[in-house]
Amino acid sequence: MAEAHAGSLVRRSLKRGLAGWLIGVLSALLLVDGWYSYRDALAAANQAYDRSLSASLKGIAERIYATESEVVVDIPYSALELFEAGSSDRVFYSVGHPGEPAITGYDGLPQPEGLQPNVAVFYDGVYKGQALRLGAMLKPLYRTEFPKPVVVVLGETTHSRHEVVQGLFLREIGRKALLVVVALGVALLATRLAVKPIEHLGQAIRSRPEDDLQPIETAEVPTEVVPLVDAINQHMERINGMVEARRRFIADAAHQLRTPLAVLNTQAEYALRQTSFGEIRPAVEAFHHSLGGAIRLANQLLSLSRAEPVNGLAQAHQAVDLLGVAREVVIDLLPLAARRRIDLGFEGDGAGPVTISGHPVLLREMIANLVDNALRYTPEGGWVTVQVSEDPARTPPAGILTVRDNGPGIPPADRERVFLRFLRLDNTDHTGSGLGLSIVREIVLAHGGEIRLDEPETGSGLLVVVTLPLVSPTTAGA
Repeated sequence: MAEAHAGSLVRRSLKRGLAGWLIGVLSALLLVDGWYSYRDALAAANQAYDRSLSASLKGIAERIYATESEVVVDIPYSALELFEAGSSDRVFYSVGHPGEPAITGYDGLPQPEGLQPNVAVFYDGVYKGQALRLGAMLKPLYRTEFPKPVVVVLGETTHSRHEVVQGLFLREIGRKALLVVVALGVALLATRLAVKPIEHLGQAIRSRPEDDLQPIETAEVPTEVVPLVDAINQHMERINGMVEARRRFIADAAHQLRTPLAVLNTQAEYALRQTSFGEIRPAVEAFHHSLGGAIRLANQLLSLSRAEPVNGLAQAHQAVDLLGVAREVVIDLLPLAARRRIDLGFEGDGAGPVTISGHPVLLREMIANLVDNALRYTPEGGWVTVQVSEDPARTPPAGILTVRDNGPGIPPADRERVFLRFLRLDNTDHTGSGLGLSIVREIVLAHGGEIRLDEPETGSGLLVVVTLPLVSPTTAGA
């Protein structure tokens, strides 16, 4: 169901995301294009109207001349007839020497700087609160009496220009908006077609049985969605591993606890049938012994479940002093060794902490299982020695944990088999669940280490060597 919901969510998200993205992009493009369209329309209108303005300027300039005593300005009527009848625009003009009052026309019209003789210049200005489009031209008089040229300025209000610009702009924007709407419709249709395979994928996931965690086929999935499907497959694989681990734990617990619980029930019934204290005590002692074995078995099953990588507990690492953990375990197990009359010793290299990256609870469980196994199989009067040291020459540098005993040992042919779950060798009278070394191996592998079984350098017994990577200096400093 989670995968089906994920497929539906992806499908809806893609539709909304693509549609929103397309609308946003097209709207932004339309705004940018509208700005350029308005600018182009204004430039086109100015170009057309400026031609009329230029013709009127030249017509006025041609009718200006100088006599010995005055400047004659004869403005033709046609030069001021710039607009058709009914136009709401006004025309303003002035003729005069630069920097002096106008000879004729309107005083104070804006004038540009840097005019060249007989060259028309067009510009925007404001006169008495009205926006104008103006043209100016410098007219030489070619008379010694009037060495200064005259400036001809002709301006018009911009109402007609703005009407033309708005007409051009609205028609252009209308056409492009229609084009955008059509393009958006095509894009949305293409989006719907593009998400069809995802809809089929979601339907296929929804129709699966609830316990079907098989990988999703990517053959008919669009290339862009393949990374997402791969991520879903990896997630389902992790879920499947966790489900299998739970099933395995339940099956192992049911299988291994059935016999001890049946024995406990039988012993309890036997004790209830006794009438005298002398007969009840042996039955209760046997019951207590069997209960201890059942408790140990349950604890080992739980430890094995926690040590499996799929449960994720072994991945929560931190800096751990292997030397300190091993010393604590030895101290805790000294009473057990004393009851069994076994010499339990501890040796450290004296160089300070042996820091590794790991989970302290699991590492403690690992060392406790190794030492408990050694105590369990070492006869009375024997010895068990735990040693922690560093091996900086290894690549990478490692911490070394060794557990030696002078017990019966394990034949070389069985040293790999003893790591299997629930395996008990036939050459011993000791009872156990066969989980101790399985738990140890799971914890060692989860910490990236190695475990090896061998014979001690001198005498009989068993030597267990565990190698775990040391924390790098940068990690330790962090």
